[in-house]
Amino acid sequence: MTPGKFTTTAQVQKVLPDQSIAPVEITVNDRAATREAIIRKVRSLGHEFVERSGWSARKPKTELADDWDYSMIALHNAGRSYSCGIGSEQMLETQRLHQNKFDDIGYHFGIDCSGTIYEGRDIRFKASSVDKYNTGVIGVVLLNNLTVPEEGSDWITFARKSLKLIGIDTTNSVPALQMDATLNLIIALKSVFFIKHFGGHMEYPKQEGDGKICPGRIGMKLVKNIRIKTDLLKPPTS
Repeated sequence: MTPGKFTTTAQVQKVLPDQSIAPVEITVNDRAATREAIIRKVRSLGHEFVERSGWSARKPKTELADDWDYSMIALHNAGRSYSCGIGSEQMLETQRLHQNKFDDIGYHFGIDCSGTIYEGRDIRFKASSVDKYNTGVIGVVLLNNLTVPEEGSDWITFARKSLKLIGIDTTNSVPALQMDATLNLIIALKSVFFIKHFGGHMEYPKQEGDGKICPGRIGMKLVKNIRIKTDLLKPPTS
């Protein structure tokens, strides 16, 4: 990991005889320091953290919008075409798909089935993970398909239901390592932001299309369990 480069500033004060020295306030480049603090916390909790350069992320197409003071986390599954695989390759494929519509990968973090956590969009920039509801929301994606065959209303749903009828079940589970990494990433984020709400993508207001079934019924079981363990609230209703 490249050492963080923080900017510090302080005011010079004149010290007079018999006069105590007043405390000097030092201002740190908080956002860069916070990003580094998240990475250190995740690693201290026993998880591998791969920065963007580690999975050969492409540069954003244009300058991204700033965001900060996060109070919410949205959990996603990567989509119905995904299953457990090589996380770095899955992150690249997700970025490739997202850059057809967005300037960069839409999520701040990705978690593969082995529990490795990947840096997605830099935390200093607004995500593109929840339709019309990204301000103040950290986007986290599990690189897995956590829906059941009955979810959705398109040809993928029809195909999965047909396979189930002949004894082929395409339902995945959340591996224990992926569960643990998700919980510990949230703990790391809570250590630096005042997080109040945690929910599945589908729980955020006015979602459409695949957003109405993400992160799937399997993913929502994990969401509810994590809410209990972290004392976080469901997302706002508006």
